[in-house]
This record gives sequence, C-alpha cells and structure tokens, in this order.
Amino acid sequence: MENIKYYFDKRSAKKDGTCPLKVYVNTVEGVFYVPTGIYLKANQWNAGMCIICNHPRQVPLNNYLANMLVRTEDKILNVQLKEKRGLHKQEIKDLVIEIYVGKAKEEKGEVETIFNQFINDISKSARTRDIYNVTWNKIKVFSRNKASTLSFDDIDIKWLKAFNSWLISSRLSINARAIHFRNIRAVFNAAIDNELTTNYPFRRFKIQHEKTMKRNLTIEQLRELYNKPVKPFMKKYIDFFFLMFFLMGINGIDLLLAKKNQIVNGRLEYRRAKTGTLYSVKIEPEAMEIINRYRGKNYLLNFCDNRKSYRTFMLKANHYLKELIPGCTSYYARHSVASIAAKLDIPLDTIARMLGHTDPSKKVTLIYVDFDSKKVDDANRKVIDYFFSGLK
Repeated sequence: MENIKYYFDKRSAKKDGTCPLKVYVNTVEGVFYVPTGIYLKANQWNAGMCIICNHPRQVPLNNYLANMLVRTEDKILNVQLKEKRGLHKQEIKDLVIEIYVGKAKEEKGEVETIFNQFINDISKSARTRDIYNVTWNKIKVFSRNKASTLSFDDIDIKWLKAFNSWLISSRLSINARAIHFRNIRAVFNAAIDNELTTNYPFRRFKIQHEKTMKRNLTIEQLRELYNKPVKPFMKKYIDFFFLMFFLMGINGIDLLLAKKNQIVNGRLEYRRAKTGTLYSVKIEPEAMEIINRYRGKNYLLNFCDNRKSYRTFMLKANHYLKELIPGCTSYYARHSVASIAAKLDIPLDTIARMLGHTDPSKKVTLIYVDFDSKKVDDANRKVIDYFFSGLK
C-alpha cells in the first residue's frame, strides 16, 4: 500500500511567512506531492502528530484533512480491487488530485484547478472565497466560457491587458480591477510554488491603484445622524452604526456574528473574521445600552437571528444610511473613530491599536496587554466624550 501523509513544505514559503501543506505520496515508482490549498505558518503545523495547531480554525481543518486522507486511501484501494492490479504512479496521482482539487491532470497547469482550490479553501474566510469566485466568474465571461481550458501559459501580458480593458468596459473602478488582478497573481504564485508553471506575466504588468476617498463623517454629520428623526424601522440601522462607532470601529461582520458569551468582564472578546486575530474591546455604557436594546437569541444582537446571512442586514443598513447621509455606509463608523481620535491628538500607535492595525512582526493580543488596553480604552472614551460634548 502506498504511504500517504501530509507534508509541510518549508521550501515554498510565501512573503507572508506561510508555507503550503501538501499531500505526500510514496509509490513503488517514486514520490509525488499534491497541494491541499492550505497555507500555514511554521508554528501552526505539528510535524510529529501531523496536525494543525495554533490556528483559529484548527478543529475543522484537522477534521477536513483526516476525512480527505481516508477518502484518498479508500479510493485508491477500491480502484485497485476493481482493476485487480496495482496502479502506476501517474494513475495514483490523478486519483489524489481528483479528490483534493476536484479535477485530474494537474500537470497541465489549468488555471481553473488552482482557482477552485482558493474558492474551496476552508481555511480562508467565506468572504475571501467569494471574492475569488467573483474573479473566476469574470474570467469565464471574458473567455467566453473557454476558461476551463485556460492554462497558465495562455495568460501573458497581452491577455492581462485585454482583460483589464474588458473590466474597464464593464465600468469597474481602478481599485475594483486591482482586486481581480491580485487574485490572479495569488493563483499564479500558488501554481509556481507547486511547480505547475514557470510563467509569471506580472513581472511586466503593473497592478494599478488609486487612493480611496476618506470614508469618514465629520463630527457635525455624526451628531446630525445621531439626532436624525427617522421612521421607527430605520432606527435599528442608526443604532447599529453607532454601536460600531462606540466599539472602536468594530467591523460589521464581527459585530453581527458575535455571540452572547463573548462578553467577558465588561469586554467584547472576538476574533476578527478577516484575520483570525483576537481582540478585546471595553463596552462603554453607551454601547451596552444599544446591546441591551437588541439582545438576540442566537447572537449577541437580534439583527441576524432570523436571517440566513449577515450580509442581508448589512446591505439594508448601508442602503438606509446612504439615504440619511449621501455616500455613508456602516464602514464610515470605523474611519470616523480614527478621524476623531487624530483630531484629539491621540498618538497614531494608539489609534492603530484601536482599529486593530498592528505591526505584523509585533502582533499582540490586546486582551493580554493591560497597559496597552488601558491606553486604548482611555482613547475610545475620549472619542465618545467628544462626540457627546456637542450634542444638543
């Protein structure tokens, strides 16, 4: 029987310090590797036990890997019994690729193969997977449904320029187009890491960006929104906005998905959905008043108790916020916190910690750093006091 296990490939480290986890298969004809699509940091892989550790999603990831390994071994054994013979290395490789990637013959370097890995990678957030899926759908439309035969060698600088022109004709902004090109570049990097291609067209293709407009409200606009007379059903959207504001600009997804047991000793403790980093925010009285008003059954807030997805609430909230103040969305709460804090001469380092922006090389968990937490708590209180000081 073939020896099949997982191998943490430190030879293919990415710029962010993560390395790919691969399936290692040792056959009588030699060894081969198949990417799982999962990238980990060195301290997140226990080589002795062959399990993921120190990862915010280690339990579902380890269950996934264990189930996939059983499926792989069963599949190979069943085919051998059916064929009544041992399988060649390439036959085994095709079976393993089919199980992990969903499509055989990875060596052809098909772009769809790696895109599917990113789209189905459960170690990434649902939002990230959705964004890769959107990019892939754009490519399929641009390629006139011939994307399934697209190889990495087909994508050269001419292809990238043509795709960019097509995106422009679809009225996508510079930054929206940049997201799609960064996704394509990430797929290329993964393909190169796994030795599927040596082609890299991004050496001569520059991904363009433009500085985004500031997305914050002035203190006058914030106070206007707070006192705005609205229909009863719209009040919850304003309260949602200011709860984000009072909680130091917490991201909407993190607030909507928070559970009741995440309030510990007067603080909201949560992992950022985007990064998996743990945060701890002191719940000021103004924030607690709003929380108590909308206590939920399944979640901290009742906004998502009867919804299939938090996104439907976010869409409605942003729709009505824009009606009240043109251009305003829930994300303006986060930027407004930073803008007011800067106006109050709060140090930039403290503002960064308020928003959860820390130097990756010095990443810390706020809950364990009392001194830094005190500074951040005091800064948030100053912002809230300044806001209420001018209210009539």
